[in-house]
This record gives sequence, structure tokens and C-alpha cells, in this order.
Amino acid sequence: MGDRWRSYVLGGACAAFVVIPTVGPLLGKGEQTRRYDTVITPPDYAFVVWAPIFAGSALATGNQLLPGNRARPVSRRTGWPLAGAFATNALWSLAAQGDRFALTPFLLPVATAFAAVAHARQQRLPAPAGWAAATPASTGLLLGWTALASAVNVAAGAKLAGARESVAASVAGVLGVAGAVTAGVAASRRGRLPLALASGWGLLTTALYPRRPRGVRIAAAAGAAAIAAAARR
Repeated sequence: MGDRWRSYVLGGACAAFVVIPTVGPLLGKGEQTRRYDTVITPPDYAFVVWAPIFAGSALATGNQLLPGNRARPVSRRTGWPLAGAFATNALWSLAAQGDRFALTPFLLPVATAFAAVAHARQQRLPAPAGWAAATPASTGLLLGWTALASAVNVAAGAKLAGARESVAASVAGVLGVAGAVTAGVAASRRGRLPLALASGWGLLTTALYPRRPRGVRIAAAAGAAAIAAAARR
């Protein structure tokens, strides 16, 4: 019964995670992120990364929902934290669409923490086979992107609260997140490449964005290089 309820909650949370940010713009209530641009926000085209995140998450969730897979170790160990990550990301989207952007710096780090728990738990499990491999892959993508996005949201929240945007502080934030992701990639046995790809993509596109300060672009390039080196080990 516990496996069944967990799968129900996971399925509902994943559905909200995918549908809310997809349907919102069609109804004229898209996320108002452009209003709170920062010096470390990646360019618009970088956000295409959500397509593989959504697709991978839906595939992994669908696999866990199958009756024969509900009791598998990967489902039991990752189901609840992934449900938390999906639900909190959905709340983030609702806040961004409702112009309650002041809430996003608190929501996204929580979503990242849930994804980090799911990712960490998979490191101690046997290598997944077949469609079960979608779970570590999609979790890595989600964690890699939201870790970087959390720093951007914190910077946007500070700016919204009236704080003066500091390039030096932004550079420190970029390097801090890149260092944490690099350590996570180096320590991972499962999902390390998707984790590296998601964060590396965000950092690389920021490094190539001419509208960002030179110091931020250099820090982003250095972070992307460090993550790539860790992924190749």
C-alpha cells in the first residue's frame, strides 16, 4: 500500500511539474523571469534545457508507476524526494507566473535539495537496467539545472528586495555553485554525465553571452571547464 500511495503522489507531482509551466504561457500567464534579469542569468535559448528535463522526468516517473516497478529499490529510495522536487518546482512556476517572484529564492533551493537527496540515494543502488536508467539521468539533469538556477533566483530576489547588484558577489556565487556541482560530479557513479551537462550548459551559455560582465563570463567559463574535467575522470 505504501508503494502504491508513493507512486500516486509522484505521478501527480510530476504531472504538475510538467503541465504548469507548459500550459501557463498558453493562457497568457507565463513566468515573469525577464522582469528580474541578473548579471548571471543565462540567455533565453539556454532554457531549452527544460525540454529534456521534462521528457526525462515524465519517462522516469512513468516507469516507476508501473505496478511491477513500484517496489524496486530505485522507486522506494527516490520516489518521495523526487515527488518533493517536482512539487516544489511546480510551486516555483506558480509563483513566477503569479508575479510573486519574491518567493522563488526560497522555493528553488528547496527543490534543488530534494533533487540532491534523490541523486545521492541512487549512488548506493545497483546500476539500473532498461528504462530504469531514466531515473538517474533525469534526476541528474534536474539537479544540475536547478542548482545553477537557485543561485540566479537568489540574486534576483536580492535585487527585487532593493539590494544593489554586485558583480563580485555574483562571480563568487557562480564559482561556489560550479565548485559544488564539480564535487558532485566527481563523487557520482550514477547520473554524473547528465548532472554535468545541465550545469555545464547553463554556465557555458552564460560565458558566451556578450551582455554579461566580463568577470561573470570568465567565472562561468572556468566553472564549465571544471565540471567538464570532473565528468571526464
